[in-house]
Amino acid sequence: MLMDLRETVRNSKPLKYSLITLISIPFALVGIGSYLGGGGYTDAAEVGGVPITSADLDRAYYQQRQRLAQMFGGNIPENFISESQIRSQALEQLVTSQVVRNVVEEEKFAVGDEQLSRNIRNNPQFQVDGQFDKETYELFLRSRSTSVPQFEQTMRQDTALAQFQAGIVNSSFSLPQETKRLDALSKQTRTVDYVRYSIAKAVDGIEVSDDDIKAYFDENAANYQFPQRAKLEYIELDKASIASGVDVSDEDARIFYEENKNRYVTPESRDASHILLTAEGADEIAEKTIELQSIKDRIAAGESFADLAAEFSDDPGSADSGGSLGQITPGAMVAEFEKAVYSLGAVDELSDIVETQFGVHLIKLDSITAAAGKDFEQVKNEIIATMQTQEADRQFFDLREQLSEAAFNNPDSLEVAAEITGINVQTSDWVDTDLTEDAVLANPGLLQAIFSDEVLNEGFNTELIEISDSHVVTARILEHEGPRPKTLEDVRETVAETIKRERAEEQLDELNQTGLDSLVAGGNVVEIAEQSDFADAFTEVELTRQSATLDTSLIRDIYALAKPVESEVRAAKAVLPDGDRVVYRLTSVAVPEGTSAEESASDSSKPVALANPQLGQVELSALIASLREQTDITIAEQN
Repeated sequence: MLMDLRETVRNSKPLKYSLITLISIPFALVGIGSYLGGGGYTDAAEVGGVPITSADLDRAYYQQRQRLAQMFGGNIPENFISESQIRSQALEQLVTSQVVRNVVEEEKFAVGDEQLSRNIRNNPQFQVDGQFDKETYELFLRSRSTSVPQFEQTMRQDTALAQFQAGIVNSSFSLPQETKRLDALSKQTRTVDYVRYSIAKAVDGIEVSDDDIKAYFDENAANYQFPQRAKLEYIELDKASIASGVDVSDEDARIFYEENKNRYVTPESRDASHILLTAEGADEIAEKTIELQSIKDRIAAGESFADLAAEFSDDPGSADSGGSLGQITPGAMVAEFEKAVYSLGAVDELSDIVETQFGVHLIKLDSITAAAGKDFEQVKNEIIATMQTQEADRQFFDLREQLSEAAFNNPDSLEVAAEITGINVQTSDWVDTDLTEDAVLANPGLLQAIFSDEVLNEGFNTELIEISDSHVVTARILEHEGPRPKTLEDVRETVAETIKRERAEEQLDELNQTGLDSLVAGGNVVEIAEQSDFADAFTEVELTRQSATLDTSLIRDIYALAKPVESEVRAAKAVLPDGDRVVYRLTSVAVPEGTSAEESASDSSKPVALANPQLGQVELSALIASLREQTDITIAEQN
């Protein structure tokens, strides 16, 4: 039947053209790109019609994770924050940034070429010895795989964004009465009585039986699984490894030292003074030479060089300071003058008459500062390391580009990439999201990439994943296993702790509510605490807004309570971040003398506006929140 159908199509031109037309329609509607490459990046969100791609989100997530890791010395504490929360934070930042960028573009904030050039040249990242260095600039761009136009466009956008924000922050002001009132409120103190119930003590007092553990596990077994895992083959490109393999000879290092000697040695410098008589033409030079020789004879007879310089020197820049030129280093003066200065052998020695393009000079040596620095042997190892790093930079960026292209152009194998770059393919043991001890294989960007649909199901190589600016990796999956159920023995201790925690929290919630009811009824915190083995009472605790006695969020809630009155008790309860429960009563509110909020409000002195950048930051945050509310924001379902 299939053979008959093929022959029918082959022998019928109308039918062939109809089929071609039918096949062409999807290409015309959605583009050929939808049929190629399989599973490219989709949009993570859309902000006011502007897409935020998954690639943008991946980069932001990785950067956010790196910032958190740096805050804790390299590793994020276990259970501090989940990967999904980090990703959510990164997406929120991207959305907020795009909201503001949209407004900046609509309001036509712009950055001219001159300002852009100035910002780039003044950026310390692109400077060597305080001066803009083009090679350093280009190296920076190559390290981030971006072109000059792309980077400069980003700089324009970021600078315009900064202008917009600065315009709000720097234009905010407050009146003296407002400042005084805010000062009074900020210095206000509040006194509380409270009971704190310890979750740790409550947990310690709970016993859990084996039957309880088994029953809880059976009911919640689906929540206890090992994550999916994979065995990988991968190619790792690390600049540090490249540098260690770069051979630098002593001869090459010495050449580098001589060519860059000013980095390591400060040449001898001399302080000198001079008397200049300007002259042009042979006759005038001869005349001035005789006159200057006469001045020299007077100095030799005991007259002051400085006084005679002030009287006769034609150099307006030095005459008033006794002819002093200050420190002179090699190359600072014209050759004839420099030669004469460096030929003088002792302080206060006078030179012969020196002729230059400016006229004739009499020079006096004021002081000598000897050359200082390090000789070649002292800096040889440093130079070798520098040369290795420079060569490693060059090789790294070349290899990175080769690796990226080869891994992409040959998506179902790393062998071609290994052959082109000369880097060996490595294999791993099982890798999953619980892995923490391997800086490369535990990298969250790599883990996310290998378990993506494109890599996991299509069998493709990952794109280049940045472990750091100078360390990248690409990988592919050799073996894969989906999530596996854990046994009771795998999680017995975890289940026991979970049960204890849940039961302890139930107990504390009941006690907290009972305590609150008692406080509202006029009860005493000491008596309330005595009713529990894991409660402590605290009385007459004076708090400021900056107090560390209690959690910041709880202090904020305490300051939100209305001032206590005789007819009504101001009391509330709270759950602290560590799980402890607190029930508290506000007993009094006080303001330091001289900062009365009432006095500030009634101050009738003439108002004078004062710049208030702190208020500006608050206003900027409020504006951004308002702009977000007014912007159409769509978040992809998976995010």
